[in-house]
Amino acid sequence: MVKLLYWDIDGTLLNTGRAGLYAIEEVFHSMQGDNVAVPRIAAGGRTDNYICQQLLLKATGIMPTDEEVTRFCRGYEKNLLKWLTLKKEEGAVFPPVKQILPFFAEQKGFRQLLLTGNSVYGAKAKLDFFHLSQYFDFDHSGFACNYYYRNDLARHAYDIAHETWGSTIDDIYVIGDTPYDIECGKVIGAKTISVATGHYSYDDLTRCQPWKQLRELPAPQELLELLV
Repeated sequence: MVKLLYWDIDGTLLNTGRAGLYAIEEVFHSMQGDNVAVPRIAAGGRTDNYICQQLLLKATGIMPTDEEVTRFCRGYEKNLLKWLTLKKEEGAVFPPVKQILPFFAEQKGFRQLLLTGNSVYGAKAKLDFFHLSQYFDFDHSGFACNYYYRNDLARHAYDIAHETWGSTIDDIYVIGDTPYDIECGKVIGAKTISVATGHYSYDDLTRCQPWKQLRELPAPQELLELLV
């Protein structure tokens, strides 16, 4: 039997020091002009596709095409490594993560996957930069490459999992720091675990009624006991 452990990235595993924001703003200005202000949107927990779409919509008043959104996203990803490097001193992996990921990599019956609003390219850039990529099965993870909403990418990841592991799946867990992580986990029947290490407070996440609620990630053994 296999237990699937789906992780969000930003605000759950690590903080990039706002590198993603700066990378997005740079591409926005290259597309819309240096004098055009970057619109304010609530981006926490949203997919990169949705963020880029909404920025263009609010700036122009016209819904951008999928091709325009894709161009925005790929440009952002090309700039991401530069900004991760520039903001290196402000970014960090959350301390328990450095122990949790290798611990679960050695646990029989667990598979560590990603369920993230990043595309596979953006996710890999961040995880490579912080030396975490080796702990994840990218081929069976859920990314926003073709999706604007987390619920859709979660359903896609669920389909991939069932095609691969089928009836051997014992439990599915989704760990994240936003209401959207909890919502998309519930959509696929996962046990949702919220951590208040991102933009949303513990009380904000309480209202979403996750399966388990944490203020921060615990030590590896404590997390294992929570899951089994």
